[in-house]
Amino acid sequence: MKQTDMIAAISTPIGRGAISIVRMSGNGVLRLASEMFSPFPASPSLLKLGTLDAGGFCDKAMCVYFKAPRSYTGEDMVEFQLHGGYAIADGVLKNCVERGCRLAVSGEFTKRAYLNGKMNLTNVEGIMDMIDAESVAAVENGYKMLTGRLDGKISALQDKLTDLLAQIEVALDYPEEDLEYITNEQIGVSLGEVLGGVNAMLDSVSRGRMIKNGVDVAIIGRTNVGKSSLLNALVGYDRAIVTDIEGTTRDTLHESYIYGDVKFNFIDTAGLRKTDDVVESLGIERSLKAAEKADVILLVADGQVPDEYAGIKEDKRAIVVYNKNDVNTYADGSVSVSAKTGDNIENLKKLIYDKVKLGNVSSGDVVITNVRHADCLRRAAQGIKRSLSLIGETLDCLALEVREAWLALGEITGTSASEDVVNRIFEKFCVGK
Repeated sequence: MKQTDMIAAISTPIGRGAISIVRMSGNGVLRLASEMFSPFPASPSLLKLGTLDAGGFCDKAMCVYFKAPRSYTGEDMVEFQLHGGYAIADGVLKNCVERGCRLAVSGEFTKRAYLNGKMNLTNVEGIMDMIDAESVAAVENGYKMLTGRLDGKISALQDKLTDLLAQIEVALDYPEEDLEYITNEQIGVSLGEVLGGVNAMLDSVSRGRMIKNGVDVAIIGRTNVGKSSLLNALVGYDRAIVTDIEGTTRDTLHESYIYGDVKFNFIDTAGLRKTDDVVESLGIERSLKAAEKADVILLVADGQVPDEYAGIKEDKRAIVVYNKNDVNTYADGSVSVSAKTGDNIENLKKLIYDKVKLGNVSSGDVVITNVRHADCLRRAAQGIKRSLSLIGETLDCLALEVREAWLALGEITGTSASEDVVNRIFEKFCVGK
C-alpha cells in the first residue's frame, strides 16, 4: 500500500564528519522545507547554498529538492546538506518532525520507490549489496542488479512461461475448435529453454557466494611448518602468535584482506599431528573441517609433503606451499616462499587469486549472490522438471506446475512476492535509505 505522508531521516552515519544529510519525502515537504531554508532553490535538482533555520539554531547549509515523480522515491523529496556532527543533524531532524514529518523506518525511502514503481526487488537488493560490499567485485555485481541485468533475465524467462501458459489455456478452453494447438514437442522445447536459463543462473551461486562473502582459504599443515607466519605475511601484520613450540595454534584463526577486486578470508588452523592433548585434538578436528569447507586450501610444508596428506595434496582446491625457502632449497616449479623474509608472498597471492578465477567480474554476466534468489531459482527449476515429467498427461496438471515455476521466478523481481517477503527485505536497510 502506497503512503504519501511526510517522512524524514538522517541519511549519513551519526558522528563527527564533513557533512550530514537529512532527507524528507512525501506530500508537503516542499512547503515545509521552504519555511526552514532560505533562499529556497528556484528549480528542482538545483543545489542551493543558504541558511537553514532549525528552530533553536541556524546553519549555513545546502538544499536540493526533487519533484514527483522524478525523484528517488517517486514523491516530492528534499535533502539538506549540513555541517557534520550529531547535534546539527539531530536538531534539524527534530525540527522536521515538529513541523509535521514522522521519523522514517528502516528502508522506507527505498520501499516507497518500490511501491511507486521506481524499481523492483532485484534493484532494491542490488542497492543493499552495493552498500554492504567489501570488494570491487561485490560492488560491480550489485550494480548489475541495481541496473536491471538480473530482472531482465528473469522477465525473459517469465515471458516464455507466459506464452506457454497462454497456448495451453487455448487448448484447454477450446478443445472442440479447429485450431492449431501446441504440441508436446513444442512444450518440451519451451520448458527446456527456460530450465536451461534457470540452471545457468544456479551454476553461478557458488561463485556468487565468494564474490559477496569472500573466498575462504584454509591454511593446513603439520606443526611448526610456519602456517601462522604465513598468515601474518599474507595479511601484512602480526595477526597470529608465532613461537617455536609445537601446537601453539590450537583453534582456527580468521583474518581477511582484499586482493585485486576480491575479498579473501584466511583461516589459520591447528597443526596436524597425533596428540593426547584434548584441546589441541579439538583444534585439529576444526582444521580438517575448515579444509573441507574452504574454497582454496594452502597445504604448507617445509620439506617433503607427508604421505598422509596425499588426499589433500591431490584436491583440486589445494596449493602446496613450501615455506622457509630462506633456509631450504626446493625443486624447480614448486611454490616456495619465506614467510620470514616475505620472499614470493606476492606471487602466492596472485596464485590464490587466479585459482578461484573471480577477477574481471565486470566483463561477465550477473552472478547470483543472494540466498533468496537462489532458493526461488531452485523452486522454479523443480516446477519446470515436474512440468516436463507431465508432458503427455493432462494439460491442466502441467499448466499448474508451469504456473508454480512462473510464481517462483516472480518472487525474485517482486511480481509475485508476498507482503511478508517485501517487508523482510526492507527491514535489512538502514534508516534514511
